[in-house]
Amino acid sequence: MNHDLHDSIGEQARASHQRLEDAKVLLRASRWRGAMYIAGYAVECLLKTKLMQIYDCKNLRELEDVLQKRSVLPIGSTIFTHQLETLFKLTPSYQRLQQNQHVLSLFNVVNRWAPKWRYVSKRATRDEASFFMSAVEQIMHWINNNM
Repeated sequence: MNHDLHDSIGEQARASHQRLEDAKVLLRASRWRGAMYIAGYAVECLLKTKLMQIYDCKNLRELEDVLQKRSVLPIGSTIFTHQLETLFKLTPSYQRLQQNQHVLSLFNVVNRWAPKWRYVSKRATRDEASFFMSAVEQIMHWINNNM
């Protein structure tokens, strides 16, 4: 299987946009946990897109090689992670995020996301989902304007 088909910069960018739209549909359908779960992937894909742009890479495998050669990504670590903070730390904007209390508090909300939410049967509330979605949209806007 050719990983470049879904690992490319264009595909990651499109996936980010589509996952955010999917999350909004789920939110409108009162599928709170599903909306939150999918929204996290929108942020992940956006961060990976931005990293490929920053380091001028065509796909995630090339990005991983470049980051390891520059000692930005420790040997044994991978760009194929779902950990949002780990991805964010690889960007030059991470320090700026740390210095902006408002944006940092939004990111801390978004950073609670975990792929394991797909296994959680406990339903989220409308307020939880709306709060999370608002934080996701604001963080994505910040990422788009600061990276």
